[in-house]
Amino acid sequence: MKRLLNFIIVLLLALAFHSCVEEKDGTINKVSIQQAEEIIAVEGVKVVDVRTKSEFTEKHIKNAVNIEVENDDLNSYLDTMDKTQPLLVYCNKGGQSARCAKILQDKGFTLIYDMKGGITKWEESGREVIVKN
Repeated sequence: MKRLLNFIIVLLLALAFHSCVEEKDGTINKVSIQQAEEIIAVEGVKVVDVRTKSEFTEKHIKNAVNIEVENDDLNSYLDTMDKTQPLLVYCNKGGQSARCAKILQDKGFTLIYDMKGGITKWEESGREVIVKN
């Protein structure tokens, strides 16, 4: 009987732990450059450059859209977006995109990828960027 009771306790603890670590909507997923490239190719996420408009115009990842994290109208703009569409955010090196990912999470977006190293690491790895001519 004692063995059965111990088994039940262990089972309940395991279930409780599993529910605490299970991925939930709104999770920010930090991804490497390689993972980001695979996500873009396979999942067709919306790629969001959170840098300034001038930085975006200078260079950006192909098919990215520019949504400045420093823009005063950011919250209004985010309210018009589909919160169920997966988003991959990036900046120069990772600071602004981390901040934007948190804002997206707080606004109820369900699947957020934050690319570690930003466009700097993307470009250093030899991946394609669209450069202003």
